[in-house]
Amino acid sequence: MEKLAFAVIFMILSPYISFAQQQSCDYKIEILVDAEEFESEDFKWRMRATKIEGKSTNITGTAKIEDSDGKTVKTYKPWTEDSIAKQKTSSEYSPNLKPGEYEITAEISVECDDAIKDNNEDARKITIKGAAEEAKEEEAKNEDEDIQTEAATALVSDADAEPTAEKEAKIIPKPADEEENTIQLANKNTQKIQPQPVTSSAIQAPQIVYESSGERAKTWIMIFLLTLSILFNIILIWKR
Repeated sequence: MEKLAFAVIFMILSPYISFAQQQSCDYKIEILVDAEEFESEDFKWRMRATKIEGKSTNITGTAKIEDSDGKTVKTYKPWTEDSIAKQKTSSEYSPNLKPGEYEITAEISVECDDAIKDNNEDARKITIKGAAEEAKEEEAKNEDEDIQTEAATALVSDADAEPTAEKEAKIIPKPADEEENTIQLANKNTQKIQPQPVTSSAIQAPQIVYESSGERAKTWIMIFLLTLSILFNIILIWKR
């Protein structure tokens, strides 16, 4: 009686046991990249599914690439219920990404009872070069602009900060009473001088090779005084 009962139970459960044994499997997915840093034009990758145990089945595979902000920039679906016997590799992808950091995530699902689901997903982080170099170039450019601005500001400050004494030294003051005092002194000296005949050689223009502005002024003053003295002599002679 017990044997009969066991036989009945075994007959009832045997299809389910057989189905579970036949459908049990283990598949994994992996992302294939050559490095972690790439130039944009050199970055290429693939994904590969591999059977670890079990029989052939159908597989569906998806993948995506996210940037550092978690935004999906690329999506892929290399397999949709495709049969797989042992291994399956996707085509090679060249997404031509902008400089920055990215994460690739690949995932598979199979039509058998996958005993280990932890290896049904894979993720890899990669970096596309260029962002750091662009940041450095921008920083160097800003530094150059700051240096040029500081230099220009320093030149303006130096020009504005010229000592007052130097500015005043550039201006030659002309005493207001100098000419008048000189004329009075000449008049007094003229009264003591005996009148003399005026000849054409009495007045001779001074020969000047080079004179500063101050010396030129003094020369003209002396000429003026000499001319005035001669006029006074002529007047005195004429009155006599």
